[in-house]
Amino acid sequence: MAASDDQGEYFTVPSRGKIYRSVSLTLPNRIQVADSSPIPTMIYNFPTVTAGQDLDSDIISTLAEHPNIVGTKLSCGNIGKLQRITSCVEPSEFAVFAGRSDTFLFGLLADSAGTIAALVNLLPKLHGHLYKLHQAGEVEKAMRLQGLLGHADWAASKVGGIGGIKAVISKHFGYGQPYVRGPLKSVNVDALGDNEYYGKLKDLIKMEQAMN
Repeated sequence: MAASDDQGEYFTVPSRGKIYRSVSLTLPNRIQVADSSPIPTMIYNFPTVTAGQDLDSDIISTLAEHPNIVGTKLSCGNIGKLQRITSCVEPSEFAVFAGRSDTFLFGLLADSAGTIAALVNLLPKLHGHLYKLHQAGEVEKAMRLQGLLGHADWAASKVGGIGGIKAVISKHFGYGQPYVRGPLKSVNVDALGDNEYYGKLKDLIKMEQAMN
């Protein structure tokens, strides 16, 4: 699976069974994609959607040596893996991103470049504020905010994941539609109030909207 814009693309590993879980097949496949791409590529490690295949730090560090593979998004949530990668690559050559908001600060403390996470679409200012707190060395304040984002990340998964986030954005920010492509499931905006986790998101949205 690949996704792209006019500046780069990121791709996951094939998700059609155990045959693709061999390093001897994974590395050549990723290198072939990078060789063929006219734009820079990133490795998207997301075991949930790739039949459980989880690229380890050795594989990703090897792929980082390719000139057209410029970074990785780690939706596996493995901070140990993230730090192993950041400790052996140049950040100007290969960017390592946490792929979940509940690992955002921990990734920054392990020298990540930041996060590429679904919850950022709902709470961009709070994520930006956490980044600034980290840059200023205010770790205690950043840790408190990370705790809130961690609960919000879990709540987002419980209100319907991507479909739930789109429904919440439509309801509270007045743009977009609560529709998703199949096989993802849409969430009825009017039914959000029936979900016990929705309240946690509303609290963070109030904080988000109160920020300048």
